[in-house]
Amino acid sequence: MPDSRMRRGPLVLLILLAACGRTASDMSALQPGVDVAQAALRGGSPQTALQIASHVLQTAPGNEAALVVQGDALTELGRVDDARISYTEALKSNPESVGGEIGLGRLDLSSDPAKAEALLLEALQRDPRNTTALNDLGVARDLRGNHAGAQTAYRQALGINPQDTAAEVNLALSMAMSGSAGEAVDMLRPLASAPGASRKMQHDLAAALTMAGNRPEAARILSADLSPAQVQQALDAYAAARSGGPAALAVTPPATESAIALAPPAATTSPVQVQLAAVPTQAAAQAAWQHLQQQMPTLVSGRQPVFVEVERNGQVFWRLRTGGFADEAQALAFCHQAQAAGAACALAGSEAP
Repeated sequence: MPDSRMRRGPLVLLILLAACGRTASDMSALQPGVDVAQAALRGGSPQTALQIASHVLQTAPGNEAALVVQGDALTELGRVDDARISYTEALKSNPESVGGEIGLGRLDLSSDPAKAEALLLEALQRDPRNTTALNDLGVARDLRGNHAGAQTAYRQALGINPQDTAAEVNLALSMAMSGSAGEAVDMLRPLASAPGASRKMQHDLAAALTMAGNRPEAARILSADLSPAQVQQALDAYAAARSGGPAALAVTPPATESAIALAPPAATTSPVQVQLAAVPTQAAAQAAWQHLQQQMPTLVSGRQPVFVEVERNGQVFWRLRTGGFADEAQALAFCHQAQAAGAACALAGSEAP
């Protein structure tokens, strides 16, 4: 399905930005220690949260709440395999663990959205008003091309919590991709114009504007952060998401349900790579990768670092790269999202040094 693969990059670029709320924030009756770990997560300190949760688990290995908080912290740190183990252990401790089901569902969003949807629906059967599960359910459905179902989930989340910005943004982008870009612009413009609005929020507005046919205004917004070439790449990616529409993004045969996943099947993976850093030592390159895992865990989730030693003019340095892209379009979409998060990124071969 070459067309679906071509559209995978723009779709994930648009949808996954607000997908990952924390599961533990929706759990009640957190125990002392676990609630401190959860507070650390809310404060943007996943490493601290991980240390506290691990300490709790030393004395209570089967503590469901601590296992879920540990999984959330590991997810934010980009340690996806470890997070999966933690959520699985939470479900072993309590087969009805809502936090465990949401955590595993979130980890499967990009690789197997059908499986993620099933897990999230199970979580919602136990906790119908869980806004994190509803928002992630919407993402899973959007990734499967079911925009109408996705929008129903986002609206349910907003009905429970009208201040849920993640659900509001995802609803707007889902609407833009399914033909209601004008309404999406009206929803996103106040958010992007608010004092302190993030660059990502402004880029979301640019995406909706592009899909609504207003490329000039979208280009002006993007030009504040991106080079002219990057602006053009971003506009093309946004337009591709809209031009596909529901039919082009839909996945019909069960065997192709992973065709719009973030990482393509190994058999179709191209050798395209992106470069994220060039530093004097391998240790510095490894530290740079660890920093990126903390800075943008969802984006680098499932990707592996590639360290390349280079000698130029008698000087040795190390390049940090990653791959697993279907083609250059997907790699460029990755770079655009990385740059929006404040990281350096370029197609391997076009970078310097």
